[in-house]
Amino acid sequence: MSARRRICAVMTRTAVYAFDKYHFTINAFSGSAIMCVGDIAQQNVERYHGLSEGYDWSRTARIAVIGSILGSVQHIFYRSLDNRYPARDAFTIAKKIFIDQTVCTPLNIAVFIYGLGFLEKKTLAKINEEFKDKCAMIFLVDCAVFVPTQYINFKFLDPKYRLLFTNMVSIMYDTFLSYIKYTHDILKLMERQNNNNNKN
Repeated sequence: MSARRRICAVMTRTAVYAFDKYHFTINAFSGSAIMCVGDIAQQNVERYHGLSEGYDWSRTARIAVIGSILGSVQHIFYRSLDNRYPARDAFTIAKKIFIDQTVCTPLNIAVFIYGLGFLEKKTLAKINEEFKDKCAMIFLVDCAVFVPTQYINFKFLDPKYRLLFTNMVSIMYDTFLSYIKYTHDILKLMERQNNNNNKN
């Protein structure tokens, strides 16, 4: 075996060992990291279109906190789901996808909107209004992205890699979450200002 192959083999064994030993921590961290990547990507779009002048790192930090919470919740949820329904037949997969979309997804959306709202020190009334405004749109996009994703996930992947795979697929979805949470509000504010200017 060449030196390169030996190094690769050692690195692979080390990575697998670390993932097995620190499974929960890695899942929580990867959820946080991927959400940060999505937010930074969306902030780049905002800067490109002149909607912001620089990076809002405090916003990304809040996203990181919520990402770690969501990663932790999803780790526990998927482990429980796989323990309860370990089979990989079509009916079991359909049941798991249904439970995922009707239990985990609404919980994730609530944690995302309410968690960020509290970190931003918004009033509960404001957060409730934001939840009503954005929940349905986020849920529909989530279904479009994660129903097919979770079919692949539940059908083919080892359960211990379940959340890591979901997080990797989530990069574009998390960019959308950052858009709907922040850019959407900026555009609505600009539209209201333009309408007021036109009236004057």
